[in-house]
Amino acid sequence: MKRIIALTLVLAALLSCALVPAASADQTYTIKLGHTMSTAHPRHIALLEFEKYVEEKTEGKVQIELYPAAVLGSEPDMQESMRMGMLEAFVGGPFDTISKKLNLFLMPFFFDNQEALMRAAKDERVFSLISDDAEANGLKVLAIGDGGARQITNSKRRIVTPADMKGLKLRTPSIEAITVCMTTLGASYISMPLADVYMALKQGTVDGQENPIATIYDQKLYEVQKYILYVNYQYHPEVMTMNAAFYRSLPEEYQKVLSDAAWLFVETENKISLENAEARLEEMKQAGCDVYTPTAEERQAFIDACAPVYDHFVNNLKYFSQEELDLVKSLAEGK
Repeated sequence: MKRIIALTLVLAALLSCALVPAASADQTYTIKLGHTMSTAHPRHIALLEFEKYVEEKTEGKVQIELYPAAVLGSEPDMQESMRMGMLEAFVGGPFDTISKKLNLFLMPFFFDNQEALMRAAKDERVFSLISDDAEANGLKVLAIGDGGARQITNSKRRIVTPADMKGLKLRTPSIEAITVCMTTLGASYISMPLADVYMALKQGTVDGQENPIATIYDQKLYEVQKYILYVNYQYHPEVMTMNAAFYRSLPEEYQKVLSDAAWLFVETENKISLENAEARLEEMKQAGCDVYTPTAEERQAFIDACAPVYDHFVNNLKYFSQEELDLVKSLAEGK
């Protein structure tokens, strides 16, 4: 049913976007924005603020239509629709197909907290690296926020050391920085859409998965997972993107409104995510989850085990240079 709905909406979008008219003072615009989270997730709540801001500041000349909960398909499906001009905007991954430079944010144990991530996200040099690369892929990056610190869950055992990861079969998204990290730690992985994860965990197709607390809670994954390693092994960027050709077709004043609204979205979601995280984690504990926070020494063992991931991305994949990595690292450290 979701695919039928998605196809219908995509075909409608294709007809409406086949020819992008020249901008005029009286023209109105509709921006369809898709994402995979539910309407209760911080992402969607923050997008409602984005919608309100844009429509107020443009006096209704730009209308935002939100499509949550993957009704337009998986994240790769929506991203491809956006690239082809059948969907105007999108929030989510996968990141490599937006800009390989986004992998700068995905290195394991790179950021200590949200504040450290945002120092890099708001830096003009880093933002330009990513946005210029995305433009070459036909996409406009409007803003980068905090997509959440990622934790590892499973149904087999408490994870205390990297050795405890060995033999676990984990679901991951199709994000290379995650798959490389999991295999480096000794786990195997299966990539699948988020919508399929609950049943895969329940049926034992996979032993576990990794996601931010907000997503684990939103998707009710804690109902089918006993153990949570609260380790913050990655902080993912929350990227709002738009079809670049559509963005350029807009009057400049509307482009500015969208940019300002995108950063408002980031600020709103960042705030909600931080406020909700502790309460959500406590609810999971009350539901019977074994939540383990490693000591500083135990966490260092994970950091050391993941060191080869950095070299892989710099020297093997060459997605970014050592100089670019050092720039983000210095910003993360507040230097």
